[in-house]
Amino acid sequence: MPRAEVVALTRRLVAIDATNPSLVPGGTGERELAEVIVAWLDDHGFDVRLIGADPARPSVLARRRGTGGGRTLLLAGHLDTVGGAGSGAAGAGGVDGSRSDAPGSSASDADAIGARIVGRGAYDMAGGLAAAMVAAAEAPADLAGDLVLAFAADEEFGSVGMEELLAAIDAEAEAPADRWPRPDAAVVLEPTDLEVTLAHRGFAWYRVEYEGVAAHGSQPELGVDAIDHALDGLVALRALATEIEARPRHPLLGAGSVRVATIEGGTDAATVADRCVLGVERRTLPGEPDPAAELARVLAPSQPARIVTLVARPAMEADADSPIARAVLAAVERATGAPPVRRGDPWWTDAGLIAEAGIDVVLVGATGGGAHADEEWVSVESLGTLVDALDDVIRAICAENDENGWQDGRSRP
Repeated sequence: MPRAEVVALTRRLVAIDATNPSLVPGGTGERELAEVIVAWLDDHGFDVRLIGADPARPSVLARRRGTGGGRTLLLAGHLDTVGGAGSGAAGAGGVDGSRSDAPGSSASDADAIGARIVGRGAYDMAGGLAAAMVAAAEAPADLAGDLVLAFAADEEFGSVGMEELLAAIDAEAEAPADRWPRPDAAVVLEPTDLEVTLAHRGFAWYRVEYEGVAAHGSQPELGVDAIDHALDGLVALRALATEIEARPRHPLLGAGSVRVATIEGGTDAATVADRCVLGVERRTLPGEPDPAAELARVLAPSQPARIVTLVARPAMEADADSPIARAVLAAVERATGAPPVRRGDPWWTDAGLIAEAGIDVVLVGATGGGAHADEEWVSVESLGTLVDALDDVIRAICAENDENGWQDGRSRP
């Protein structure tokens, strides 16, 4: 049956508005949620603090020290949510048992099989945060390795929070006195429906600017049409998309992609456009080089004035035979009673930054639905299962090192 503590904590977190103001002007931001989490972790014996340059949008960094001689595990997630209540017909943070398969289930029965916690952030990802907090707090007192919790602001937009958290973790590891071990492995608690994500795509956004010379529409020969040049660029990008689709496919992620997301140009019907701007998105696979050079080469014949990289984030891929992947796969199988699905995700997460920092990482999270949608929900039963799986992962990774320097994740110590 689901664990009451993780259900109660998830409901508490969902009830707090953490709308990312970079996505929704006037959004509340992450501070209130961060402060509630800090207080909870402090009450449960963690060294915990707020991290971040913007006091209105902090991230949370917490650590529970081990006895020594074990590996350090990072449990990571994000605080921010997209806009909207996400509650559909139910109240935010409420438990909805209306879709239960159990006879006689009711909305007031938080432990009903099939019951759901409904509200913005329930699935993405208050449930994952709560599961990590409960599992970490329940970890054995004599655990050899450290447990680190890193809950980031701004994942839904620019991932500034995770960048600041990783910088803080590095600073702790390099401190001249009382150095704190750097994580050896990480689990990101993004919602995966208890499947295990071993890879996801990267992405890059570009602004492609074309400049022309304005002229009266009756005399286009006196001007230079920026839209016409941009049209050449559109044709080139369509050809690139076809080429990318034909390249060797990743076993979990398929092909990369390129597409035009936005077009802006022209002032009125009677004027030759002196400006046209394309917004271009490129989705990348693990191991691909920086796509900026390829984009510049493909677009060069269309003569853009400039190509500006707005953001670029790396793809990630875990070795399925790495200690953290073995530990998570084995733990999920024990918790669910079935071998977990191994998958790749088309979207990007902060796991990309964690992997780029040299920390082995996989993703696993609760079951639910409606991320970014009108009704968002997380399965109550899956939260307890996730805590059980994380308990095993913590024991496998943070236990005293074996002769190879790792617990192998195949048997519980």
